[in-house]
Amino acid sequence: EKRIYALPLYVDTLALYYNKKDFETRLPQRGKPANNWNVFLEDASKFREQKDGKLSHGLIALGRSDNIKLAVDVLYNFFLQGAIVFYDDNWKQTKFAADGQRFFDFFLSFADSKSKNFSWSEDLASPQSSEIEAFLAGKVSSILAYSDLYPRLSTEIKNVKAKYDTSISEKDVAIMPMPQFSEDENAYKVFANYYGLAVSRNAKNPQTAWSFVEFAASQENARAYHSFTKRPAARRDLIEEQKKEPVTDVFVSQVGYAGSFRLFSDRKFAEFLRNAITFSNGGQTSKEALSNAQESINKFLKTEAPDG
Repeated sequence: EKRIYALPLYVDTLALYYNKKDFETRLPQRGKPANNWNVFLEDASKFREQKDGKLSHGLIALGRSDNIKLAVDVLYNFFLQGAIVFYDDNWKQTKFAADGQRFFDFFLSFADSKSKNFSWSEDLASPQSSEIEAFLAGKVSSILAYSDLYPRLSTEIKNVKAKYDTSISEKDVAIMPMPQFSEDENAYKVFANYYGLAVSRNAKNPQTAWSFVEFAASQENARAYHSFTKRPAARRDLIEEQKKEPVTDVFVSQVGYAGSFRLFSDRKFAEFLRNAITFSNGGQTSKEALSNAQESINKFLKTEAPDG
């Protein structure tokens, strides 16, 4: 029996923000990023610039967790695209490490100076800044981000210009759907970000509260919510309507194949996976780092969710 416990007002997805000017200049034959990761990484050498032994420009911000705010979401995205089974059959322990290893290594390769994918390092953004800042300052040609970045672009660009005396132009920012590993459109996946409205088991008036959730998630109110926030609607019956809007169309077009993992504790899981990335960057083998993250998560689950 299927039960509904919550209704989201939006389903956001990760997409690729890129600098049009950079891609027109460095990849004139295509003028934009590849929509397949295997082709995408072949372009890294055309964007990489190094000065005095330091990286001064790269293709994309990937591979670290200290200066990439969405590092863990991007990692989940790669696991999702790789069809990684996250838990065992009883939902008691995670088992992503073995099958997820190559996708973890793919993520890390962009911050590995020995890799042909090398695109990102602490030279482009300190732990106090972020991938967004580096992108808008023109230090990296693309980043992965959610739709909520777009309405903030003009403000973010002003801040970057004040800090660095230089920034890219807002008109040079373009957005395209998340690149994929698979060539088969039926196998496309992208990581989703959403919050569902739910009713506490301790609510004094649960039926009234649930009626409000249904009211808030109705087509009319979902449309109004989107108009105010520009977040992509969670309702399938609004997809075609929102596909007609510039920018929103990219994110809405991905809703049909968006997915996520059931994270018992988003905060704790993210902490362990961020550590795995940091330890890998610091010299620990990526296999050991990812295995340790899985082990830490499983110890946490054994204590906090022994019944699965």
